[in-house]
Parts: sequence; C-alpha cells; structure tokens
Amino acid sequence: MLATPPSQFFPELEDSRLRVIAEALLDQRYATLRDLVSPYDDSYTRESTVFGRSRNLLIEMAGGKYHWLTLKHAGMDVTVAIERVPCRFFRDDPDNPEKAGFYKRNAVDQLFDVDETKPVVWRFVIEQAMTEEDEDRVHFIGYNAFQEKVSQWMFRPSRPTMHAVDQDIPPSTILPPVQVDVRDNTRHADDNGQAGTGT
Repeated sequence: MLATPPSQFFPELEDSRLRVIAEALLDQRYATLRDLVSPYDDSYTRESTVFGRSRNLLIEMAGGKYHWLTLKHAGMDVTVAIERVPCRFFRDDPDNPEKAGFYKRNAVDQLFDVDETKPVVWRFVIEQAMTEEDEDRVHFIGYNAFQEKVSQWMFRPSRPTMHAVDQDIPPSTILPPVQVDVRDNTRHADDNGQAGTGT
C-alpha cells in the first residue's frame, strides 16, 4: 500500500519544498564524503562530519534564505519548520530506524496533539546506498503517536552524482596541450551575391 503524501496532511509540505531540502542534504553529504578520504578517516569521522555540516546547512537555510523555512531549535537535535510543520533529520534506515532519539520530540517538535491517524512527528531520513550501483536517497516520513509510518515521500537524484566511496584516489593523468585554431567568422558574399558566413 502506498503511503499518503505529506501534502495531503499539510499543503505546505509540497514536493518542491521537500526537494530543496533533500537535494541540499545529499549535496552536502557527497561533498563531505569527497573531502574526507585521508588514511585517518573512517565511518565515524565521515558520518560525524556529515551530520555536523548538515546541521549547520539547515540552520543557514532556515535563516531567511527561504520564506517558508524557519529555525525552531539550533541544538544538536536541530529542528526546522516548513511553515507550521516542525521536522528533524537523521541518517538511518527508513523502514526500521535505530538511532537514539529518532522518535523523541523536543520542546519545539511538540506542535501536534497525539493522533493515531495523522502524523505527529516528521523526519527527513537519509538512506545510505548499500551498493556502489545504488544511490543515497532522502525520505520525508510522518509517524503517528504509535510511531507508525502514515506518510512518506522519497527523493533520489535524477542524475548520477559522483562522490568518493572509499579512500582510494586514482592517480592523476597528464593531458597533452590543447590544439586551438582561430575560426574566421567574417561575413562575405557568396557567388550569388548573398551574404554568407566564412569558415
């Protein structure tokens, strides 16, 4: 059964807004993983840095760049709101989240009353690709008071994005100098007196 789209519960959760946040989170993730390829980096240093940079990215995005996005809490459990809907982000399994505090609601994440049929908690969940052929995805999921998924939206890049997947950096290749010829673009008359373009 398909999950109900977020905009069916709250019109402000339109696809275009969710896509802006999802793309920014994935772009930041790829850029960070590309930076951290030293022999001293491992899963912990990479994921910790991705989290910190993503947190700071959301704080910046909610600082006035988008009229519909506001910052509600700038702590480690950073919370932004898409108009009246507060949400947080995690890198986790969207079908079986395991991160501590995933369902915990902080003071600004308590906007909605307990309801078993509607989402009371909204999370951006970054799902890490399991194979090199696959790609990371971002889910936006609404959970009811029983921590059951009642709404879901998913984003994956429409085009492949190159990013480091290990610590191996291919050797550089020296390319020969580029041959450049000057093109004559002067206008001249052809045999019939018509104007043409010289080559």
